[in-house]
This record gives sequence, C-alpha cells and structure tokens, in this order.
Amino acid sequence: MDAGMAGGIAGSVIGCMGGLIGTYFGIASTSRPRERALAIRFSVACWLWLAAVIGMVCFAPRPWGQYVVPLGPGITLAIPWCNRKLALARAEDQASTGEA
Repeated sequence: MDAGMAGGIAGSVIGCMGGLIGTYFGIASTSRPRERALAIRFSVACWLWLAAVIGMVCFAPRPWGQYVVPLGPGITLAIPWCNRKLALARAEDQASTGEA
C-alpha cells in the first residue's frame, strides 16, 4: 500500500467520522419531538443519498457510474430546504405552545 492509498483511506474514515459526529450533534441539538423527527428523517435521507451515489460510482458499469457523479451536489442544494422546514416546524411548535 503506497502513501496515496493510505491517505485516501484515512481521509475517507476521518470524513465519515466527522459526518457521523455532525449528524449526532445536529439531532441532539433539537428541542422538540417534531423537530427531532424531521432532523432524523433528513439525516437518514442524506446518508442514504450519499451511500447510493458512492455505491453507483464504485459498482456501476463503466459509463453509468460516471453519469451519477453530478447527483452528488444535490445534497448541498437540499440543505437550505431542510433548514427552512426545520425552522417552520420550530415556529409552528412555538406558536401552538405559546412560547416566545
């Protein structure tokens, strides 16, 4: 194993660990059950999306795996939408309980 492969493996492991830690703290920072359920649902969808894109790139036949690469940044475009949904759920919960 050369240095490039070791660096690639180490970088992938560190990146996945960072993603898991970020997912945990993102869910843990929610304060209401509805908000937590949405955060869990969005997190699962995000991890499944990334796993599907990476799986297609690695295991699909040669021309098809390369066509999947543009789907990767779809997560980046979905994050603001998810944040708006979480803020809306938080605002609705606060309005229904009468909190400030």
